[in-house]
Amino acid sequence: MANVRGPRPIVRRLLMATTNSILLYGAEVWADVMTMNKYRKKIMEVQRREALRIACSYRMVATEASVVIAGVIPVDLLAIERKRIYEARLASNSTSIAAEEREITMRNWQTRWIDYPKARWTRTLIKDVGP
Repeated sequence: MANVRGPRPIVRRLLMATTNSILLYGAEVWADVMTMNKYRKKIMEVQRREALRIACSYRMVATEASVVIAGVIPVDLLAIERKRIYEARLASNSTSIAAEEREITMRNWQTRWIDYPKARWTRTLIKDVGP
């Protein structure tokens, strides 16, 4: 996908959503490996490329910064969220589980963004990762 004069932003977001769907297929089963840096980096490489295209930024932008600028939740956090939702639904029949888990994911993402050592200038401009 072209960085400049490529698809419209809505099409870029659609492609990102499609990529996330493919990446998260069966996440309830394999989400535990996201704690290992080796696997986390591999899956984040794919999401990073799409996030760079959504934000129309260049490859020297840090991964966390590109995801924040694009407004896309990191795929490793989404995988862990899906696993927690799956396990909670097995335990109970509550319908508000997904909303509660999304709040937890957003807090985890905010904490990661605050603690991230790179992209300080971006962090001064974008303090909150939430909607």
